[in-house]
Amino acid sequence: MKDHEIIPSFAGQEHVSLTVGHAPARVVAIAHEYGYALDDYLMTVRPVRYRMRFVRDDSEEARRRAAWADYHYRASGAWWASCWPTPPPASGVSPDDAAAYRIAVHQQRHHPWRQLLLAFGVLMSLTLIGAWALAKVSAPAAVLLPLVAAGLGGWLMTWSRRKARAALPAHVARLEQFERQRVHPSDERPEGR
Repeated sequence: MKDHEIIPSFAGQEHVSLTVGHAPARVVAIAHEYGYALDDYLMTVRPVRYRMRFVRDDSEEARRRAAWADYHYRASGAWWASCWPTPPPASGVSPDDAAAYRIAVHQQRHHPWRQLLLAFGVLMSLTLIGAWALAKVSAPAAVLLPLVAAGLGGWLMTWSRRKARAALPAHVARLEQFERQRVHPSDERPEGR
């Protein structure tokens, strides 16, 4: 979806649900600038689809952010003008990068085990298929294969979870940096918003 197709979805409704085939970070970036918070995020395969649900953020900061994004979009088509000033800061965080961090933080806080359990399930399914095929050749190897795979999979899940939990403060810091680089021409909302 193009920006001009996404933006009308965030016209003030309490809840918004979107499904896209690619670039979910772009949708999350636009939603954030238009005053919406990510409520649920799910990726499906075959075909690859990203289902997202957003909830309107009624805080004063979100309303101001939405008013400026709408003002810039109507004036120049650049909804990102307040959060990604021209020229962009050298060490700045782009709206799409911030949205990717926002998705990662959401997943870590709300669904920390979803992807890990899915990967573990796929690994164990393939292992059991391999053990069934191996049983005709060597029964002891067929018994050991699932045990070794379960142990290795459990260790990888624990390691991955620790690594993701350790990255969470860095992701939150990048989101805070993104909000600090925001520039509004005035502290008020644009005229008539």
